[in-house]
Amino acid sequence: MIKIYPAYHANPLSLNSAMNNGKLLEGVFSVKDTGIDSKIFHSWKIAGLLSTVEKGKWAQLSFIDYLWLRSLECMRKFGCSLKTMLALHEELFTKAYQENLGKKTLEANVAYLTKLSKQRPLTIEETNFLEASRNTLADKILMSITNYGVNYFYQLVLKCFLHNNEVGLVIFEDGSFKTYELTPSINKDSQAIDLSMPHLLIPISYFIKQFIVAEEKERFLNTTGLLNDQEYEVVKQLRNKNIKKITITFNDATHKIEKIEPESTGIIKGEEARRIMELLGLKNYSGIELHTRDGKSLSFTHINKMMMH
Repeated sequence: MIKIYPAYHANPLSLNSAMNNGKLLEGVFSVKDTGIDSKIFHSWKIAGLLSTVEKGKWAQLSFIDYLWLRSLECMRKFGCSLKTMLALHEELFTKAYQENLGKKTLEANVAYLTKLSKQRPLTIEETNFLEASRNTLADKILMSITNYGVNYFYQLVLKCFLHNNEVGLVIFEDGSFKTYELTPSINKDSQAIDLSMPHLLIPISYFIKQFIVAEEKERFLNTTGLLNDQEYEVVKQLRNKNIKKITITFNDATHKIEKIEPESTGIIKGEEARRIMELLGLKNYSGIELHTRDGKSLSFTHINKMMMH
């Protein structure tokens, strides 16, 4: 039985906490692109709910910013008070800045890779990551940017991609809140969150899934780093209704293989296409092989990329 448990902050000593696509933190959206009303956006900015957005400049928002905006919008629509929203921002963002989370994460990754280099030669990617981390730590300007990019909300989001876990926020009627993650394997020391009280549950992976399948967001799939070129090609072929067969090896302990065969029309579409897009977006697979109606084929495995934070 799966229960909801509090989400722990990513372990900075683990290299996995630094794995994913660095584009997640790059500014690629305008306010208009996010779908959030500009007046509401600026009211949140004035209230201090958007500390990752530079003051006095046109907002260039990252995918992490986008997910935070969707979370705020959900809170607003369900009537959460500004006090509760500010308290969440304090816990997920301000505390991270006060605790120098970005610097600590980089220092921990440098220490990890330095130790690893004494055990075996580093790969080219690991060597580049180590050098970039050291350069960032030595550069005050880069370090200031890093400190505002790496926060506890960002680390919470990464768990969707690193561990295929459902993560999000739980807000209770009295204004208290917790972060959570859904995972089938729970540490024996974890304590489940009591959901017997009235609450609002905000699943972050829901926003990621929505983003992946929304056709109007297609031009952002590469720029946000959500999909690599091969994954994006699958999405394009699905939207063009050009896939007749796809085999997915799921990214779980059993490595279960599920073959999705064509419908009577000879194409994969509708809910099946949507489900495949969601699997790609959340990196919930270990291998994909597809064949298109026009004779093309594509086969690839899921590969994590180094994160610069």
